[in-house]
Amino acid sequence: MRWTRVAKLLAAALLATASAAAQTPERPAQSEGQPSPAARPATPQTAREKAAAQATDQAKKDVDVAGIHLQVAKLYLTGLYGLAGSPSTWDREHGVALFTQAQNALTDAERQLAELQGLAQRTWPDADQPLSRARNTLVRVQAQLRSLSVPLRTSGGQDQAGQSAIKQMSKSLDSSRDELDSAAKAMGVDTKLRTP
Repeated sequence: MRWTRVAKLLAAALLATASAAAQTPERPAQSEGQPSPAARPATPQTAREKAAAQATDQAKKDVDVAGIHLQVAKLYLTGLYGLAGSPSTWDREHGVALFTQAQNALTDAERQLAELQGLAQRTWPDADQPLSRARNTLVRVQAQLRSLSVPLRTSGGQDQAGQSAIKQMSKSLDSSRDELDSAAKAMGVDTKLRTP
């Protein structure tokens, strides 16, 4: 059943959101013959090096969380898109829930991108433009979603218009994700999520 698969994807995305902030950085594999990090003498870091390391770590977390929110929003839009067919109370209730969750995920993604943009302006100015474009795209998607409201399933053209708008919003989220990836590259941050 289509909803079971969508529900599993949404649950997995929400679990990833909860665990993203609690993850610790991965350590590279240790080569044979190299002393362990504990056995190496500690090299003093300057205040500037410490600040740069903290900024990079924060940027990685912000990129990860923004990417998760974008993916979650896309999954909710996919769920809305999948509500095709004859209208029912079940579709209406689930449509309202998916619509609300999509709005929340878009708001969270935009807020995370704003935080990342503030960090980038100070440390990585080349990342500012892609982040600005990503945020502007999200603002347009939020306006499109609000104008769509919860699509009513009627036999008229409204259903097709709603699905067309959702398809366009999904493409826009892909565009925002591409801009986020460009910004991450400018910051020297890996966009791949760390997995358990």
